[in-house]
Amino acid sequence: MTTELSEYGLLPIFLVSLVVILAASEVGRWLGARAGRRGDENISTLEGAILGLMALMIGFTFAMALSRFEARRDVVLNEANAIGTAALRARLLSQPHRMECLNLLREYVQIRLNITQQVPSPAELKAAITRSNEIQEALGNR
Repeated sequence: MTTELSEYGLLPIFLVSLVVILAASEVGRWLGARAGRRGDENISTLEGAILGLMALMIGFTFAMALSRFEARRDVVLNEANAIGTAALRARLLSQPHRMECLNLLREYVQIRLNITQQVPSPAELKAAITRSNEIQEALGNR
């Protein structure tokens, strides 16, 4: 059984990482003191290197998050444009089909909004995606 890191929240991951780093630092200090060595200049160099590596990791993390945010923003914008275009085209249809298509579009938009406004369970998400696909197929057949 494998567990993905994305299943955990950021706060628990941060706290566990912080505890592990602090514990490793204290164990290292304790072992150094037990050995009777006082290499303070070496420790400060090592701490500077560790802080530099952490800053580099934070920089890469922000860069990855930014690229994911921009990709998500582009996808949402493309979907909104597609919905607007479909609504404009649906208004050109004759009356019985026009109302049916516009009602399907309203339902589709409501489903998409419900997904983003709350955190759905995996079953709810799967049902919403299935219904969205059904609506898209129904609109494609019109």
